Amino acid sequence: MSKIDPETGLLDQQRRFADEYLIDFNASAAYVRAGYKAKGAAAHAAAARLLANPKVQAYLQRRREELVAAKRVDQEAVLERLAYMALGDIRALFDTNGNLKPMSDLTAEEASLLQGVEVFEEFEGRGEDRQFVGLTKKIKFVSRLDAVKTLGQHFGMFSKKVEHSGPGGGPIKMEQQLAELLELADGSDTGTGPASSRGG
Repeated sequence: MSKIDPETGLLDQQRRFADEYLIDFNASAAYVRAGYKAKGAAAHAAAARLLANPKVQAYLQRRREELVAAKRVDQEAVLERLAYMALGDIRALFDTNGNLKPMSDLTAEEASLLQGVEVFEEFEGRGEDRQFVGLTKKIKFVSRLDAVKTLGQHFGMFSKKVEHSGPGGGPIKMEQQLAELLELADGSDTGTGPASSRGG
């Protein structure tokens, strides 16, 4: 049975959600990592409701202040974590046999590559002959593309900038161009064309 923390007013799972959210600020991923069962659109909506909870917001604000005061979070630290999410080697998550390492053995950076892990118990047989034979783990990684885009945007790598200039790189003289266009338009109707385009 979940207990309410008298200091924060949060259930244990709500506090886990908030702590997970502070890792990568991904509410849906934090919802899954906190152990909630909803999936897909339902998980996204539930995560949004949790994040909007005033008690969760108050806890997040306090934790942010604590982390900043402890100098554990600054711009450099955020960029380092984001860079690892974008460029980190996922092979570090597995042992030499290709099995996912125990969560307790992963570093904070390595764990940030995971959006969620689902564990399924496998059994063989039925009834009294039913025996546990192992676990199957379903792994979901964070979006590398999203992390790369965010990192690139921070460094201005994807900005689109189109510059126009006048002769010699100077400013465009809009008044002169407008006058020239009007002059051309006024005297351009000299060829054959629809009668409605000419006076007469």
